[in-house]
Parts: sequence; C-alpha cells; structure tokens
Amino acid sequence: MLKKIKAKKEIGFFLFFIFGLINLSWGIEFPSISKSKIRLSIPAGKSNYGEIIVENPTDKYVSLRLYLEDWYYLPTADGSKKFVPINTTPFSCASWINFSPAEFTLPPFGRQRVSYVVKVPSYAQGGYYAALFFETAVGKPADTEGGLGVGISLALRVATLFYIEVEGTIKKAVSLENLLLKSKPKDKILEISLDFKNTGNVDITAGGSYHIMDKEGVIYVRGEFNDVYTFPADSAKFTATWKEPIPKGKYDLVLTIDIGKAQEELGLGRGPVITKEAEIEIGENGEVLRVGELR
Repeated sequence: MLKKIKAKKEIGFFLFFIFGLINLSWGIEFPSISKSKIRLSIPAGKSNYGEIIVENPTDKYVSLRLYLEDWYYLPTADGSKKFVPINTTPFSCASWINFSPAEFTLPPFGRQRVSYVVKVPSYAQGGYYAALFFETAVGKPADTEGGLGVGISLALRVATLFYIEVEGTIKKAVSLENLLLKSKPKDKILEISLDFKNTGNVDITAGGSYHIMDKEGVIYVRGEFNDVYTFPADSAKFTATWKEPIPKGKYDLVLTIDIGKAQEELGLGRGPVITKEAEIEIGENGEVLRVGELR
C-alpha cells in the first residue's frame, strides 16, 4: 500500500514538473494584464513609478501571487526568452523594483491595481531588465477511471517585462559583417545573409529590408530580413531568400537596417536606421560572381 501511495505521489510530481507553469487549454481564462512591457528611461539615482491593472474576465474567484525574475533572449535571437532567478544576469534590475500587493484575490469580474516603483542606483549605466510574474494555481480533478487517481495541479503565469534604460548613458551600436550571397541557379533562388552583433549597452530589436538595383536606379529585387532580438554583446543573423531570376549584370545591393523596432512597437518613436551598400555581380545563369565590401 505504501509503495502504491508513493508511486501516485511520484506520478503527480512528474506531471506537475512537466506541465507546471504552462498555460494549458482547460477552458481557463487567465486574468488580463494591462501592460505586457514597460520601458522606462530613468536618470541614475532617480525613481519612477506606475501601475498595472489586473482584471478578472470570469465569474470565478482568482487568487494571484506576484514575484520577480530575470530574463534574457535565447541565442536563437528570435524573441524566445529564458527566465531565471533574480540577480542571475549582469543586466538584472529586479532588485530595483518594489511592487504592491504581492498577493490578492480577484472577485468575479473584478479588477486590482498593482503599484510599482523602480529606483535606479547611482552607479547604473545602460540597459537593465526584469520580469514581474502574475501566477495562479489551478487544478484538474483526479482521473480515477484509469485507476491512477492522480490530480494535476498547475501554476499558470504571465509576465510584465521591464526594460529600464539609464537616462544619458545609453549607447546603441551594432556591427554588420560577413555579407554572403548564395545562388541556386537551378531553383532560381538567391539567399542573402548578414551577421549582426549588438555592440552597445542596451537591448536592440532590429529588422531590415534590402533591394537590388542596376546602375540606372531600376529596382529588380526588394525584400525583408527577419527580426532579431538581442541584449548587449549578443549576436544574430539576418537572412532572406529571393525566388525570382535576376538578369545578368552588375548591381548595387542596398541594406536598410532598423535598430529601433523595440521603441517603435511601444509607440516611443522611430529608432535609428542604418543603410549599407555593396556592389554585386550576377552571371548568365543567375549565379553570384562577386560580392563587394559593405560601405
């Protein structure tokens, strides 16, 4: 009997481990959070404050607990994130943030204001980041039909991401290197890639476009690169594919790289744009004969 109970506990723990912190579709509607991202520019030694509104769209009581973690972008640079305990990363600002309340219960269709204060130390420079999680526990009744008698308990959570920039210390800079064009004449495909590195001291979300034009200014090719998401010192790669034939000749490849997309998506104005050019030559069968240096 003891072994059977132990086995049930181990199964329950295993299921919690696998499904914990994952928002599964059980017909559960998570409370709405008014701000998914908060980007603030604060002078060193100063504070800023605000509030987040949490609303319960259901006819059930929902209890929430709040806590902070660090986060960073994964090396894929596609916006995927890793969440880790506070003060794990060199860009952590979790210890600068105070919030209240830390726990509360929302009545049916109720709402709650969560106040926060961010106090920037006098020594800080550049960009810093944290995540404020809103977590609620839910459970699914045990399924006794299969003989296991195991209930599943899940902790569902959503985060508000903090991006804190220390006013007057921001350096937004990137390097663009290793422009590569590969042709596949048989498939009439041209592949373009470019290495991107964040050489500044603040996060950069970047995107870009390209066009290929002849010496008379006639544009033959126009397309877009993928977006990349980076913290300082992170590297990423822009890639694009063109699937139409390009006539034989010499062309100018023009790259337009927008390194201010993070600010733009929050309605904080247009960010810096970098333009680079390189001469290229296309052969009779669509093959790339030469790629000049970026300038």
